[in-house]
Amino acid sequence: MAKSKSAGASKAKSKAASKSAGPKPAGEGQKTLDAKAEEQGRKKKSASPLEFLQQVRNETAKVTWTTRNETLISTVMVLIMVAVMAIFFFFVDWGLRTAVCTVLPIDCVSRDI
Repeated sequence: MAKSKSAGASKAKSKAASKSAGPKPAGEGQKTLDAKAEEQGRKKKSASPLEFLQQVRNETAKVTWTTRNETLISTVMVLIMVAVMAIFFFFVDWGLRTAVCTVLPIDCVSRDI
């Protein structure tokens, strides 16, 4: 019997805790994102051109730039994909032109490539 009483008491405590830990209404001390953005917009002061350039330089220094090898590999991959897609669309265009010229009674000019 002692076990069931303690289990019932812990369930009651957890229910009370979950009721008090629920979400608060929007009006109770919580600012909306719009209000926060508006407040920050008012607080910002304009920087002089020199300060702006210093900030740009500091932010640029934080950027992780790609290495020469990564850039080379990416460029080669793009060029290969462009070549593959060009060949693919060449054959799609040729097939569609052949199909249209075969089905429709029009004079299709064949080009010597």
